[in-house]
Amino acid sequence: MTFTQDKPVRLVEEKLKKRTILHVQNDTDYEKSVFLKVNPTGYRRSAQRPIIKKIPPKSKVQMLILIPLTDVESYYTYNLIVNDQLETIDIDRGKKTVKKDTILPN
Repeated sequence: MTFTQDKPVRLVEEKLKKRTILHVQNDTDYEKSVFLKVNPTGYRRSAQRPIIKKIPPKSKVQMLILIPLTDVESYYTYNLIVNDQLETIDIDRGKKTVKKDTILPN
């Protein structure tokens, strides 16, 4: 069984006997950058790290494999953010020293 939505870039779920495979499908004519954050409950492997990938036009890319635990209800929620291009953000992580005025006692 495959779960899909009617959007040009969407999450596609492929349920197999012992695993669930999550894909992102891009039906547009342009490359898209996606950010996927999955919040799973009842799965063997933790999938809580975000995934950032470029998805080529007219293609489907595997993002994650979820393996459910036995005798536990398994479900997940997700956030999928689609951008036209991947943007790089430069952050200066260096410590900046602040010069303080010296106050001399009278």
